[in-house]
Amino acid sequence: DMLQAVNNHMSIKLIDPAACCGCTACASICPHDAIDMQPDAMGFLYPVVNTAKCVECGLCEKVCSFNEHYDISANLPTPDCYGARHKNMDEVETSRSGAAFIALSDVVLKAGGVVYGAGYTDHFRVVPKRATTAEERDEFKGSKYVQSFVPAAIYRRVKGYLNNGRTVLFSGTPCQIAGLQNFLGKPYDTLLTADIICHGISSVLIWKKFLAEHTIPENIVAVNFRCKKHQQSAMEGYRLEIQYKDG
Repeated sequence: DMLQAVNNHMSIKLIDPAACCGCTACASICPHDAIDMQPDAMGFLYPVVNTAKCVECGLCEKVCSFNEHYDISANLPTPDCYGARHKNMDEVETSRSGAAFIALSDVVLKAGGVVYGAGYTDHFRVVPKRATTAEERDEFKGSKYVQSFVPAAIYRRVKGYLNNGRTVLFSGTPCQIAGLQNFLGKPYDTLLTADIICHGISSVLIWKKFLAEHTIPENIVAVNFRCKKHQQSAMEGYRLEIQYKDG
């Protein structure tokens, strides 16, 4: 196990960065807020324990997806595979693939549920955001090829909604979904999860530097990582589009 105990106790000490995906489940579960997610030289986030606050309760180690006790009992023996495309082509054209997320989230929103997806904050920093309307949800459209930072409050709020009987659709990378489920500690019939199968996330720091080298981030009004506007066919490569205040 790459996550070894500190001085034979149970708080997380990261020995190998490959044994951490930055899901923040450990920081979210800590009742004393003793774990901070801090960037390395490349901008990837890893947990650091504040030993002055830590009481060595072991909850952080328990919820880590990289420990040997990670529960895979709910996994299917083999995946069930389907292909889908939204019936409304306007939704398809403004989404990056077939707009399946829009169809799924519409059902949840119409039932009075809550939807979580990737949005932007602080000059296009990617974070999970909450939506209770279609207008709020539409910000989540579009692939965002940057590590999304999950504040500790996010998983805690999701648990609060579930405990109050609300239906929640949580969309994120597989490691974030695993982090959420480990944090919750039990299955909820009212929780729906949508794993966005990724090729590996990009560094927040590199994304920030890219924007700074190409423009003034404050002048950007929209970013489209996989722009379909000028595609001649579905097989054509995607383009990165950055829109500025001056048009």
